[in-house]
Amino acid sequence: MSEHPPPHGGYGPPQPPQQPHGHPQPPYGYPQQPPGAPYGAPGPYGGPQQGPYGGPQQGPYGGAQQGPYGAPPPQPPYAGYYAPPGAPMGGPPQEALANQGARLGARLLDGLILIVAFAVVLGIVVLLQLPGRDNDAYMITIAVLGICCWVALLFYEPVMTWKYGATLGKRICGIRVARLEDGQNISFGRSMGRFGITFAMGFVPLLPLLNVLWCCWDEPFRQCLHDKVVTTVVVKNPS
Repeated sequence: MSEHPPPHGGYGPPQPPQQPHGHPQPPYGYPQQPPGAPYGAPGPYGGPQQGPYGGPQQGPYGGAQQGPYGAPPPQPPYAGYYAPPGAPMGGPPQEALANQGARLGARLLDGLILIVAFAVVLGIVVLLQLPGRDNDAYMITIAVLGICCWVALLFYEPVMTWKYGATLGKRICGIRVARLEDGQNISFGRSMGRFGITFAMGFVPLLPLLNVLWCCWDEPFRQCLHDKVVTTVVVKNPS
């Protein structure tokens, strides 16, 4: 008695279903694009986004989609960086942290910049004291220059840190101030708080020295005391 192969749909092994236009369904275990879903939609079970033909979604110029500074798309804090042990908020890796020498150099440069600025103001004041000058105009000029000096002293660091992430000294040394939780520039309020805490420490003996030296032994983010209060960190800024 001759045997005939069972027809499709009988007791034989099941056949994989066919996709439209004759494309076979991918074997078990491969991600599938839901019918009618646009290219780039997330795959099942929260898988990565896919582009045309099942490939990864691409960014401009054909490269893989990236976040700021060439990093992967921001998902956890400091995407692409590991979180050191004991860091519940995440944070940058050790290789991204600014070293103590760069921080000290930036502080010295900022001090030098302010000294030069005040020297220029002092030179203007001396020139205004020359004989034959109007005393009333001289006093008004001195008052205006004094106010400008105080404004520059109080807002130079907070505004530069808020707007650009770094003062002139830090930019020269290739470092910047960032939020510990995600590496972005800090807000104006946090920048003012950071500077205000440092300024207030100047009224306590030896506390300013302890503050700036704290980053030499602090782990894991090399923070000074004012960084810890406002949860900031100083990192390298190659740009």
